[in-house]
Amino acid sequence: MALQIILASCMLALLFVLFLVISRSVGSIDNMLYKLEYLVRKDCDIRLEALEAKFKQRAADKRFDATYGPRFEEVVDEATKAIGGEIDGG
Repeated sequence: MALQIILASCMLALLFVLFLVISRSVGSIDNMLYKLEYLVRKDCDIRLEALEAKFKQRAADKRFDATYGPRFEEVVDEATKAIGGEIDGG
């Protein structure tokens, strides 16, 4: 009878240690998944902001070309005459 009690106590202790290890491992995996989700979301946000900036720049370039494009050659000629020399259009 005493042997059964000792064996049951040992098995209970082993189960406790087993569940402790499993819960700690699952908690660690859970934390790593949260970190991964945060990093993926942050990367997506950064890429989205870069894309938005690119589209805004293109829209601004189109507006500039629409507003000043037809007169650009005239402005360059007037500036060249004003300084009395050549402007390098590079």
